[in-house]
Amino acid sequence: MLASAGAALALGGAGAAVGAALAARDDGLSPSRAAADRPCDRPYVEVLAAPPAPKSERRLVQVGEVEQPTALVFRDAVSGDGLLASRTGQVHPVIDGDIVDEVVLDLSDDTIDEGDGGLLALAYDPEGNWLFAYRTTAEQDEELTAYPLDAAGLPNVDGERLILAVDHPPSEQHHGGAFGFGPDGYLYLGLGDGGGLGDPGENAQDPGTLLGKVIRIDPTPEAPEPYAVPADNPFVGRDGWRPEIWALGVRNPFRLSFDAGTGDLWLADVGQSCWEELNRLPAGIGGQNLGWDVREGNHRFEGGQPTGGETQEPELTYAHRRGWCAIAVGPVEADGGVLHTDYCSGRLMVLQPGGTGRAPRLLDTGVRLQRPVAVVAGPGGEPWVLSLEGGVYRVEG
Repeated sequence: MLASAGAALALGGAGAAVGAALAARDDGLSPSRAAADRPCDRPYVEVLAAPPAPKSERRLVQVGEVEQPTALVFRDAVSGDGLLASRTGQVHPVIDGDIVDEVVLDLSDDTIDEGDGGLLALAYDPEGNWLFAYRTTAEQDEELTAYPLDAAGLPNVDGERLILAVDHPPSEQHHGGAFGFGPDGYLYLGLGDGGGLGDPGENAQDPGTLLGKVIRIDPTPEAPEPYAVPADNPFVGRDGWRPEIWALGVRNPFRLSFDAGTGDLWLADVGQSCWEELNRLPAGIGGQNLGWDVREGNHRFEGGQPTGGETQEPELTYAHRRGWCAIAVGPVEADGGVLHTDYCSGRLMVLQPGGTGRAPRLLDTGVRLQRPVAVVAGPGGEPWVLSLEGGVYRVEG
């Protein structure tokens, strides 16, 4: 997910100084210095200097606990019924906002929960007939599978359909996990660059691989072919390009969300040595090159020129300073603010869009989270937050 190492999951290699124990691990989630030759000594957005959000009455309320929760989806915005995934590969039902101990889908036999791997994301299809799951297999490859839902909204494992399989290098790092259906009804999926410091396979800028990309497909689990490629994908018909690609140049895109008002796609990409970034892709417009590994955030990394697509700067960058290390984006609220969190700082933040250079505001919730990995939209408009330590929280107020 973000990055990783043993207990560290999703971050894909973030910042530089979260302690000697983490810094000693070169495992993706843990902060890694691609070296003393790439110091974080350039100007950066000072997140901690931003004033607290005025809604200081908002608070985090723990509603349950499971082993390493990574993904939560609700069937509708009212009932509170849904499904909660554990990194280990197990899925639990959520009934009227309560987490049930029962396991209704168990993929643990073919799910690796090391490094950045695991059962990373869930999504309901727009019609509510299928559950889609994205995970890292025991062979460290990526698989997207679909399961028909019964009348109670529970997945039928016997009806499993493999939608997409992507070979991943033998690395625990950078398995992505940004995942969800957009307002257009298509499925968007962010895939990591394959792992290793500095994208050694040069995958993120390679148009012939899905690694290091955001893809857009039309799943068809009941049809002979498991998915179709939308005809208006930006690189359809271009020689040497995978037609599934929607955007390229990402390192470890761990979470995404859609603005229900505008349809814009918000994508968080976990950085390596110095910089975290949050990207805004306008509704219905693909073809962006987000820069990795030519740059990290909006700063030079290896240099050179992107291989194609329209180069786009991130909406927000912040540095790996003072214990910040890896970003995960959440839902867009009614006022347009984009909720997000940081795996190492444990803080919730909100960014008001309006151009680069703006700093997010910290939400004063009274709780410092331990390894938050997801912020999701819940019933009634109240966000829920998942901590890899096991806690499941609701944001109230």
